[in-house]
Amino acid sequence: MKKTEVLENQTKTEAEELLTSVLGLTIKKRRMELGYSMERVSQISNVSRGMLGLIESGKTTPSIGILWKLSKALRTTIAEMVPDLFLRNPKIIKKEEARILKLHKGNLEARALHKDENEKLELYEIKVAPGSYPLPSWFENQFEQNVVVLDGNLELNFRDRNYSLESGDSAIFLASDLLQIKNSADSIAKIFWVNSLQHDKK
Repeated sequence: MKKTEVLENQTKTEAEELLTSVLGLTIKKRRMELGYSMERVSQISNVSRGMLGLIESGKTTPSIGILWKLSKALRTTIAEMVPDLFLRNPKIIKKEEARILKLHKGNLEARALHKDENEKLELYEIKVAPGSYPLPSWFENQFEQNVVVLDGNLELNFRDRNYSLESGDSAIFLASDLLQIKNSADSIAKIFWVNSLQHDKK
């Protein structure tokens, strides 16, 4: 391994450790501000006390699913819980350099925006042409999904219910529950899709 590669790996590890540590301290500080015990947060969030202890002590990095549960229990947002550590080293991805995934003759197009180093989270910009489409194959074996409609209208079809979303609306669900994505309009809908690659384990 080259010396530069060793230095890059060391820097990456240090950044990940710093993120985990600061995230744990931020969650603990917010919990104490609310006057909540670890047991209470565990009950509200449905995250085990043991897992919460590991997170607060900086010994483990929570998945996006667990982070979402904790943000709700602590009455805050994920953005406020995650420090802006990586702004020190900006990463720019030109649109022509992004990985593009296409399905259904190009009617469903996903542009990969980001995949975290621990492979727990992927971010996509997805364009949905008019029509109905099953869950994109690249999400079939994944877990919690978070969708935000950026432009247009979209319908999410589940086993027992359908939901219509407009620009600005969002939805959180398990990939296994989604049967179909539908765009009933005459124009392309654009959505921001957060794909969790790791199931919440307690």
